[in-house]
Amino acid sequence: MRIIYFGSSQFSKDLLEGILKEGLKPVFIVTTPDKPKGRGLKVLPNPVKEFALKSSLDIIDFSNLKSKECFNHLSALSPDLFLVVSYGKMIPQSLLSIPKIMPLAVHPSLLPKYRGAAPIQYVLLNGEKETGVTIFKITEEVDAGPMLFWKSIPIEENDDFFSLTAKLVTLSSECTLTAIENIKKGNLRLIFQDNASFSYASKLEKEQGRIDWTRSAKEIRDLIRAVKLWPGAYTFYKGKMVKILEAEVADEEVEGAPSVIVRLDKEAISVAAGRHVLKIKSLKPQGKKEMSATAFICGYRPKIGEKFG
Repeated sequence: MRIIYFGSSQFSKDLLEGILKEGLKPVFIVTTPDKPKGRGLKVLPNPVKEFALKSSLDIIDFSNLKSKECFNHLSALSPDLFLVVSYGKMIPQSLLSIPKIMPLAVHPSLLPKYRGAAPIQYVLLNGEKETGVTIFKITEEVDAGPMLFWKSIPIEENDDFFSLTAKLVTLSSECTLTAIENIKKGNLRLIFQDNASFSYASKLEKEQGRIDWTRSAKEIRDLIRAVKLWPGAYTFYKGKMVKILEAEVADEEVEGAPSVIVRLDKEAISVAAGRHVLKIKSLKPQGKKEMSATAFICGYRPKIGEKFG
């Protein structure tokens, strides 16, 4: 089975590494060009390119997928399948006709729910109890093609973006291998998505990380665990930004107006929300390192009755 793999993100790199360990080696990797990163804006390769080069995999970073050069290059490889995993660009219709069997994509949600760029963040943000992985045939509409294989997993109470991503990478590798094995056996049963029940997970904006203390403590905690990668859940204390890294919900009635500090102890800074109380366990003040609630209390001397936000 000749497979061309498209990817650029850390998720895509981890999945590629997973299927390689199981003996599934793409004949070619397509990724995106190097970009400036970090404060110094140094031009660096993405995780997929970096891994592919270290693993001696054939790779190219096309800047224009619609070019004749791209079409001719991929056509000459005579692939059976495209496998697209968090690539970051739309695959033009001209390329989708190249694979002998079909172009496939791996999406970390149970389609048609959470199509788009940030499905892992949004399942956490919305307090979902389960998610999963869908393998589907690529069509012109984003993440809307017929499904070949899917599998669900529960979302645990203590899951955040990083832990859930790790679980979904493992599940994605398993689902990819199963789907390709089904194709080899001729089991090409495709199920059309129910477009009436789709939802969309668009790319996050920085403002979405700002904590609205009038929301319930549970909703704020869901935000904290959803946006850990970026932009982080943030608020303000005495005019300076503070990112909240770990928190839990205290199942008790609110003892003050939203955003007011209602209790300080060795374990947490307890802040009133719109409903219930949020117990902040660790946080990162602007320009400082991550610290425990205890360290923040000792260093910043917050008082009961003061406000965040």
